[in-house]
Amino acid sequence: MSLGSNLNTYVEADIDYASAKKVEATVNTATLLGFIQLERNGNKTLRSANRYKGLTKRQSQALYRAKENSGVDIILEPEFESEKHSWFFGAYRTSKTKVKGWGVNVKGIKEDKHQDCTPNR
Repeated sequence: MSLGSNLNTYVEADIDYASAKKVEATVNTATLLGFIQLERNGNKTLRSANRYKGLTKRQSQALYRAKENSGVDIILEPEFESEKHSWFFGAYRTSKTKVKGWGVNVKGIKEDKHQDCTPNR
């Protein structure tokens, strides 16, 4: 039996749209024989249950790099470009994953005025 672990919250944030900036990052990989990594990208990835669902490992790594390198809190509408190549009947493979988006910072969290989420007193 599995139990659902979804936590639904209602949060309204004050986002600084005026200082939004374009952010991007690239992750390159190269493997030999399918399991020998010739170019490493580390294990840091960005995952979120609500915002960034269904990303591949390379997309998560690119998103993490873009967020860390730019110093933003949220990347709005990330767009991914992927390119893969294979040589010698698949023995040597390379891939390039690039993410572009708008980075914004959160100035603060607003008071929750949503009636369904306020506790009964």
